[in-house]
Amino acid sequence: MRLIPALLLSTALVTQPLLAADITHEGAQQLEQKFTSYLPEKLAKSGLVKVRPGTTDYEVTFDPTVLLKDVDPKTFSISGLKPFLSLIRPLEDGLWNFSQSADLDVNGQFTAGTEKTDFSYKIDTFRMNGVYDPDILYFKSAEMTADGIFMTSKSPQQSVEARFGTMKSIMDSTRATADTIDIRANTAMGAFAETVIDPAKARIDLSADSVTADIAVNGMAYRPLHDIMFFILDRVKTDKLAPEEQTRVKTLLRANLPMFDALLESIDVTNLKVATPTGTFRAETLRYTVNSNGLRDGATAGFGIVVDKPSIPAGVVPEAFVAALPETVSFRASFENLNLSSGIGYFLEHADFNAEKPLTDEQAAAAGGIFLPGGALTMRYEDVSARSSVYDVSLSGTTTLYPEQKGRQNTDVTIYVRDFDKTISYLQQNAQAVPQFGQAAFMLLMVKGFAKTEPDGRQMWNVVVDESGKMKINGQELAMPH
Repeated sequence: MRLIPALLLSTALVTQPLLAADITHEGAQQLEQKFTSYLPEKLAKSGLVKVRPGTTDYEVTFDPTVLLKDVDPKTFSISGLKPFLSLIRPLEDGLWNFSQSADLDVNGQFTAGTEKTDFSYKIDTFRMNGVYDPDILYFKSAEMTADGIFMTSKSPQQSVEARFGTMKSIMDSTRATADTIDIRANTAMGAFAETVIDPAKARIDLSADSVTADIAVNGMAYRPLHDIMFFILDRVKTDKLAPEEQTRVKTLLRANLPMFDALLESIDVTNLKVATPTGTFRAETLRYTVNSNGLRDGATAGFGIVVDKPSIPAGVVPEAFVAALPETVSFRASFENLNLSSGIGYFLEHADFNAEKPLTDEQAAAAGGIFLPGGALTMRYEDVSARSSVYDVSLSGTTTLYPEQKGRQNTDVTIYVRDFDKTISYLQQNAQAVPQFGQAAFMLLMVKGFAKTEPDGRQMWNVVVDESGKMKINGQELAMPH
């Protein structure tokens, strides 16, 4: 529910004529009118948002209980919900100071079908302070902290409890050009714990010392986003768009492309533990990443995951396998040459936003062909690697698939292996305990004959498989048995 007051705040301040730095009754009335101007008349007069002048700030009260007056308590009920108070103050330079301090302790129940779910949310303390820039509709700088975050969800099918000891989030934005901004947000959460009990009453406990999320968006064109948001807010009571309105929203959406120049996101987890009935699985660190260069033609969208020092409970695998467990695993890849701008353009040209399905089946298929030039989807393996005490292997290259043509694909990858003889020796020494190791050692000895030795001593294989299924290793064609 915090999104609703935040959205109202954004729209009110960006359209609010510059107020004097003094706090006045007239200024409070102007703000309240702006806050409620986008709401249905009944809701605007319900007391959902109230503004009154304080000593040094305007006091904005958002009362979410108003939204629940017409809700059937048999479908949804909640207790403990109370109004949120925010303090805002106009600054001499046109910016606004924002602050909020609150807590949360609610519990309730909702019904989906015949199943009832009980829930609760609790935050011991929540604080936020920042400087808001109404021109870019975002915070120039802000800091948010929370302590004692706890939630539960219990149904006949599943029970979930989760908590964070602490959370701190820092946000800032800077102007990159006259029309674009760079946004950065970092959130650090400590002492995470979650318990899940499934229908079979099996219990899984997850915990981590810390979870850190870092997001950067560079080159975001913010004004087209403003136009789209205000277009939507101006028509919240409209069931269908008139032809000229459809044309207008399509123009606004086109103007927003490619939306941003770069998106970078990472999530880091330290000392991750997953306790199951089998035992406890661990990882010293886990890192997940996402990146994109915008909604443009020739776009790239990437993702990755890195796990350091994973471990598994004793007895899950035979003793001979333990040394083969990786110390580090990395998978980083991206989809390349996506014609996102042209595909979105085709969608906007043909879409009917009043229809149940904006595109016909034929148009949807045509749009898919535009997104993937030539029907090809190319994945680039940027860093695929695994390392342990007995092997060190990495892979890079590409695979191109044709989703609409079953079986059509081609691959060109290069594999590097360090200490290859050490790996073969390990397999041979443990072949008696694990017969499959002997077979694997024999295959690796055969493959070694195709290898090239790099200056640093690594073995290298360039493997190419064309669309007919023919394979070449370092340029030598390999006859595959049918």
